[in-house]
Amino acid sequence: MDNPIHLMRWLKAQAVGGSEEAAARAVAASEGRSIDVVRQSIRMVAAFRARNDKANFDYAMRDLLTSTASTAKESLAGLLTAMELVETTDAKTGAKKVIRVEDKTTRLEAIRVFNSLLGNLQPKVPLVNNEINQTNQTAVLSGGAGAAETTEERLRRLRKAAAEHRLLPPQVVGVPQHIDEETDPDDDEDEEDGEEVDE
Repeated sequence: MDNPIHLMRWLKAQAVGGSEEAAARAVAASEGRSIDVVRQSIRMVAAFRARNDKANFDYAMRDLLTSTASTAKESLAGLLTAMELVETTDAKTGAKKVIRVEDKTTRLEAIRVFNSLLGNLQPKVPLVNNEINQTNQTAVLSGGAGAAETTEERLRRLRKAAAEHRLLPPQVVGVPQHIDEETDPDDDEDEEDGEEVDE
């Protein structure tokens, strides 16, 4: 597919439309080439596009991941437990010796790789889809189920209800009896207590 002529012939065939044979004849006539050469170009591009479409690409990537997952797991596990050889001097004898210690640099790099893989597996969308904002707030109207109103409409409706409420005459409901009689209930209790004491 390095030669752009193949793609150009395929595009011409797509523009002509119809059957593959008719499109190949039209392209061959416009270029002055044989039908077999044009047909081969068209089929080559069609095969390339079929092999590289999204479905085939996704399948190839999944196959790559599943086939190399076990090797990648072993490699990452080896990096996370990496050791290195360090030459030290014995304080008592002065002799040099080689010891195995944890390779912290390699292990830290492996942790970065692991965190990167873990981050790529996380969902890219919020877990809760919140669609309420200043200009788009849905609410169920009292007039009909399922109807939606914006924030401005809701504020207008609430202001109207408040204005109608202010026009109503003031009402007092459930007045206690001692207020109607203009007496103090505490005075009655004192009198009753005093009567009991007098007896």
